[in-house]
Amino acid sequence: MGERKVILSGNRPTGRLHIGHLFGVLQNWAKLQEDYETYFEIADWHALTTKYRDTSSLKSDIEDMVIDWLISGISPEKSVIFVQSHIKQHAELHVLFSMLVSLSRLLRNPTLKEYVAEREALKLKTEKKTLNRIAQNISQKILKEDEERKEVLEGKIKEFILKELEDNLFSEDSEVPYGDIVNYGFLGYPVLQAADILIYRAHVVPIGKDQLPHLELTREIARRFNSLYGEVFPIPEPILNEFAKVPGTDGRKMSKSYNNTILIGEDAESLKKKIMSSYTDPQKIRKNDPGHPDTCPVFHYHMIFNRENAENIKTECIKGVRGCVQCKKEIFSKMDTFMEPYREKRKKYEEKRDLVWDIIREGDKKAREKAEGTMEIVREKMKINY
Repeated sequence: MGERKVILSGNRPTGRLHIGHLFGVLQNWAKLQEDYETYFEIADWHALTTKYRDTSSLKSDIEDMVIDWLISGISPEKSVIFVQSHIKQHAELHVLFSMLVSLSRLLRNPTLKEYVAEREALKLKTEKKTLNRIAQNISQKILKEDEERKEVLEGKIKEFILKELEDNLFSEDSEVPYGDIVNYGFLGYPVLQAADILIYRAHVVPIGKDQLPHLELTREIARRFNSLYGEVFPIPEPILNEFAKVPGTDGRKMSKSYNNTILIGEDAESLKKKIMSSYTDPQKIRKNDPGHPDTCPVFHYHMIFNRENAENIKTECIKGVRGCVQCKKEIFSKMDTFMEPYREKRKKYEEKRDLVWDIIREGDKKAREKAEGTMEIVREKMKINY
């Protein structure tokens, strides 16, 4: 590995992974490990930014995710697989980096803004339901018989409470914007992410275009540190990947939150149930109705798992000579065959979960050695190695 450039990438542990991860990330990682010194991080501290209330499944989630890494071609002989929280040097570098970043810079984080918008919308929706109940109860108690006056009063009460809610939720007078919605860990996670990358002095980071703003903060921190204390960190460059987009069984983005995933190595019975009940073209009611395959997730699966026949299937669907049931049965057969090797590999690791932790412990050891080497340089450059 010596002279090769370094890559750092990773995932938050969320348990078993789906085929969107396989074609979008894991196959690419498997290729990169052939040409780079690769570090793959199990980002459990990052998971805690939103999952801190219930950590009971974290250990099993780590095991399941790493098993999917291994069966997808990530090799412990070629790559370093480690748990973020096992390498305490990440936290040390995070603290030092946090001195170099302004609060206003963190508040401009696009992910933070998206998270806040979702939370505020949800909070307001919940509060509106509550205010409806309050307004109805108050108006009913005040005016038991006069329905017309009760309606007017109820409307005025709602209007008043809603204004109070909106003033409270979106007030410009709060000490820090979104202060009551965002925890400190979520606000500072991009700084920890910068520490994750730079502690291995990574030269490149594989990401999609939508993640470029996240990497830019890491680059800013590296430049600022180097200008203040001397050259330590390379300025990491992105490896832009056009990740394959795999739709969920309902046509939306494949995501556990939508309950529309197909797992890597999904068992045959479960796979068949998911495929046969998956979303298809709502305008194709009868077999001979012309179809619209470009918007059908089942056709997208044909494009991935049955590429050699995909164009013919598309033509038959558009002409109305192919039915959805036939289409689903064919793709199930192809996907079932594809999944079989993954199932077999997964079974071996599930029966020997201790082996997974042996791999992680070995990776932790290598990662810790690399990270401590960086921290020795950092402490010396900052003159805090007293």
